[in-house]
Amino acid sequence: MPDTRYLVDVLLLLAAAVICVPIFQRLRLGPVLGYLAAGILVGPSGLGLIGEIEALRALAELGVVFLLFTIGLELTFEKLRGFGSAKFLLGGAQVAVTAAAAGAITLALGHSYAAAAVVGGAVAMSSTAIVVPLLASQARLATEFGQAALAVLLVQDLVMAPLLVLIETLRGSADASGPELVTALGLAGLKAIAAVGVIVIVGRFVLQPLFRMVAEAKSPELFVGMALLAALGTSWLTEHVGLSLAFGAFLAGILLAETEFRHQVAADIEPFRGILLGLFFITVGMAIDLPTAASHPGAVLAVTAGLLLGKSAIIAVLARIFGHGGWDSVRLGLLLGQGGEFAFVLIGLAAATQLLPETFAQILLAAVGVTLVAMPFLAILEERLGRWLDLSYVRLDGADVRLAAGDHVIVIGQGEVGRIVTRILKASDIPYLSLDQSAGVVKALRRAGEPIYFGDATDMHILHGLRAHHARAIIVAASTPGTAEGVAAICRHTFPDQKLIVRGPTEQAVLDLRKLGVTAAVQESTEIGLRLVGALLEDQENDAPRVGEIS
Repeated sequence: MPDTRYLVDVLLLLAAAVICVPIFQRLRLGPVLGYLAAGILVGPSGLGLIGEIEALRALAELGVVFLLFTIGLELTFEKLRGFGSAKFLLGGAQVAVTAAAAGAITLALGHSYAAAAVVGGAVAMSSTAIVVPLLASQARLATEFGQAALAVLLVQDLVMAPLLVLIETLRGSADASGPELVTALGLAGLKAIAAVGVIVIVGRFVLQPLFRMVAEAKSPELFVGMALLAALGTSWLTEHVGLSLAFGAFLAGILLAETEFRHQVAADIEPFRGILLGLFFITVGMAIDLPTAASHPGAVLAVTAGLLLGKSAIIAVLARIFGHGGWDSVRLGLLLGQGGEFAFVLIGLAAATQLLPETFAQILLAAVGVTLVAMPFLAILEERLGRWLDLSYVRLDGADVRLAAGDHVIVIGQGEVGRIVTRILKASDIPYLSLDQSAGVVKALRRAGEPIYFGDATDMHILHGLRAHHARAIIVAASTPGTAEGVAAICRHTFPDQKLIVRGPTEQAVLDLRKLGVTAAVQESTEIGLRLVGALLEDQENDAPRVGEIS
C-alpha cells in the first residue's frame, strides 16, 4: 500500500490556510500574515501537527520563482519611462541608505559582513502586496504621490534578484571578511552578466518565436506548458551556473515583458504563483520559532521600532531631498516604513544557508511580522493626514499616465470591426489597449505600433493586467462565440461598475447579453439591415422624379 502520510500534511496545510487567510483578510492584515499564521499554527511552535518541513520547502521555493517571474513580466520600458528619473533615483537612494544603515548596525552587533549584507537588503524591502492594492483602492496610483511610492517599490523589486544571487554566492561563506566578500561579489557579478547575456540572446531569437508558434496552435494547455517551460527552464539554467533559481525566472519575465504575450502568460502563471507562494509563506511560518522570539522580547521590540521609525525617517528625508513636499515626504515614509514579504524570503533563505545565526533570524522574522501588523494603522494615519492636507489627489499629465489613471478604453478583438473602433479612438485622442487571440494579427499590429496584446479576454487575470478596473470602458468587438458573454460575466462579478459595450449576432443574443448587465449591445443583423434598407431608400429618393420635372 503506498505511503500517504504526505497527503495528510497537505490536507493540514490547506485546512490551516483556509481558516487563517480569510480571517486575516477580514481584519485587513493581508494574506501574507494569514499564511504565516497558518504555518505557525501547524508547525513545531504551534500545535506541532507537522514537524518535517524540508520536503515542503523544496516545492515552496517554486513560489518565489514564479513571484520573480511575474515581477519581471511587469518591467516594461513603457512603465519605466512613465516614472521619470527622479523617482527612480529616490528608490535607489532609499535602498542604498537603508541597507547601509541596517548593515552597519548589524556589524556593530558583532555579526559577519555576509550577515550585514543580507540584513541590509532585507530591511530595505517594503510590502508591495499591501501598498499597491491600498493605493489602487483609494484611486491614488496615478497621483504624484502614488507614482513615487510605486517607483520606490519597483526599485526594491529590481534589487531583489541581485540579493538572491548574493545569498547563493555567500552560501558557506558566513565568516568571509570584507575583501573576501567584495571578491566573491565581483565574481558573482561577472558570472551573472555572462548568464544574462546568453539568456537574453537565446530568449530574443528562440523564446518569442516559440511562443508565437505555440499561440498559433490555439491550445490553451500547450500555452500554459510553454509559460512554465520558460520560467522553470531559465531558472534551471541559472541555478546550474551558480546563480539562484529565482534570478533565472526574473530574467525570463523581463524577456517576455516587451512581447505581446505578457498578459496571457501572467494570467496562466497566476494560479501556480499564488498557491506555491502561499506554501512558501506557510513554510516560513512553520520555521518561525515563537519560543525563541518570545524569549527575546526586548530585541524584537527594538528591531521593530528601529525598522518602523528609522526606515520611515530615511524615506521622508530622501523624499524631501528629491523635491517632494514636507508633508508628502512624511506620508511616504509612513506608507513604506514597514518590512516586506521579500524580507521573509531573504531572511528565510539566509537562515537556511546558515548566513544568519538562527536566533538572530528568528528575531528579525518576528519584527518584520509585527511591522506588517502595524501597517494598516500606519496607512490609516497616512491617508487621514493626506486628506487633511488635501495633497493626495494631484493628478499627473500625459498619455501613459492617462492609462494608469483609468482613462483608457479596452478593445477586445481586432478584426474589421475592432480596427474601425481603434481608428476612431485614435482620431479622437482617446487612449486604448486592445486584445486579440490571433498571434499573427497581434504580431502585425505591434509592428505597426499598435498597443495590442495576445490573450483570452474571458480570463479575469488578463483583464486585471489591462487595468480593466480603472478603464473608461470595455468594447467587445470580437465575433467569437462566448467572448461577449464571458467578459460580461466577469464584469458583473469583478468590475460591476464598468461600462461594457458589446456586439451580438442576433436579436436574441442581444437580449441575453442585456440580461447579463452590459451597458449597451449592438445587434449586427439589425445594423446591417437598416443600412441596406437605408441605401435602397436613399437611392430611390434620388431616382424619384422631382416636382415639375418632365418624365
